[in-house]
Amino acid sequence: MQGLRAVFLHGWGFGPDIWTPVISRLGWDGVQTPDLGFLGTTGASVDEVFKRIGQEGRPVLAVGHSLGFLWLASQQGWPAGSIMVGVNAFGCFAARPDFAQGVSARILARMIKGLETDAAGVVNTFRARCGAPAVPEGCCVNVAPLRAGLDMLMQADVRTPLAGMAGRICILGGTEDAVVPPAMLAASVPGGVTTRWVEGGHMLPWTNPEACARLLRDVAASGAGQPDL
Repeated sequence: MQGLRAVFLHGWGFGPDIWTPVISRLGWDGVQTPDLGFLGTTGASVDEVFKRIGQEGRPVLAVGHSLGFLWLASQQGWPAGSIMVGVNAFGCFAARPDFAQGVSARILARMIKGLETDAAGVVNTFRARCGAPAVPEGCCVNVAPLRAGLDMLMQADVRTPLAGMAGRICILGGTEDAVVPPAMLAASVPGGVTTRWVEGGHMLPWTNPEACARLLRDVAASGAGQPDL
């Protein structure tokens, strides 16, 4: 991987296991899969992992699914030579005056309200829209991190930062993605960002793991000498 440290971050309502099919195909050593804490007993937190990244100073191949990409793109101070890849990703999620293709803020507000009374129901409704199974029986859902994630989806807009990083970013989108349709994805990232498309929905790491792995191999192989993020 030409010295890159691979870090994979999952999206809202899921956990690090979303990346298992992709990582198993890559066979890379030292892969980090931090946990945003949405489900169950969480693993290594994003704060712990990114503290270590800063201490190492080693360039990172930062890979994010959906909200995971938005979170990664919101961070600053990446080590020199780092690269960013998004899967089913976006630079802005909630609709606003200059982003009519986004999701209505009312939908996100209803989800936030629903967390107060039936967090598992909110998560499972979203997972069903993604084409994913419900949360396993007995797995707890963690309201505070879920609320923080929805707040980020409601408020975050990284389109301007992405424009300055366009040459160091690649995104893989699904042509049948019901959560982030192609028109929404295309409008949410600057024109200079490389975007590849595959036939699939919002769960490409599960449904199209080989396509994800192929893209990551290509990016890692061409990643030497990238400027700072």
